[in-house]
Amino acid sequence: MNDDCLKLTTYFGERDRTPDGLLADELLDIYGGHRIQASILLRGTEGFGRLHHLHTDRLLTLSEDLPVASIAIDRRDRIEAMLEPVLQIKRRGLITLERARLLSGDIAPVGLPDELDEATKLTVYLGRQERVYRMAAFAAVCDLLYRRGIAGTTVLLGVDGTNRGRRARARFFGSNANVPVMVLAVGSGPQIARVLPELSGLLTSRS
Repeated sequence: MNDDCLKLTTYFGERDRTPDGLLADELLDIYGGHRIQASILLRGTEGFGRLHHLHTDRLLTLSEDLPVASIAIDRRDRIEAMLEPVLQIKRRGLITLERARLLSGDIAPVGLPDELDEATKLTVYLGRQERVYRMAAFAAVCDLLYRRGIAGTTVLLGVDGTNRGRRARARFFGSNANVPVMVLAVGSGPQIARVLPELSGLLTSRS
């Protein structure tokens, strides 16, 4: 477990460009070049930015330039090392930085601060076709969290990203086995803390 981590999230439009091409490609190239432990590019279906121009896939006239978000998480020093090239990109959009804990390998019981008793967010990054006991890993994680009474869980399929430091991009032809998937769960602090060792055991058996 590494307590000193950061999660970098950028929000922009899927058609936003830089002098070198699409903004999404340039960001993910940076993440891949810095071997970021986990990152994912998520494509939205509706939203608006600072100019309050609504974009939605529900109406053909507004379906261009849908919102996307790229998320990258790693140790603080690795995220900070790539901040300068990210900030140097000339683009519109919003960037946020959040403190995070990055857990991998064997996870022992985790103590959470008292103020996290009410609600805690758990995010699991996986490859799309990684499997656990002949079951899709993301489905196995959802099943475990459901059985342990976690309040809610959502699986989000990425279209690009890094998985264990290696770039994985969705292709029209191909298995897309390593394209990242993000499992987002919310529950009470004690619930999340209790499930972590069991979740660790589940994910160490993935293939």
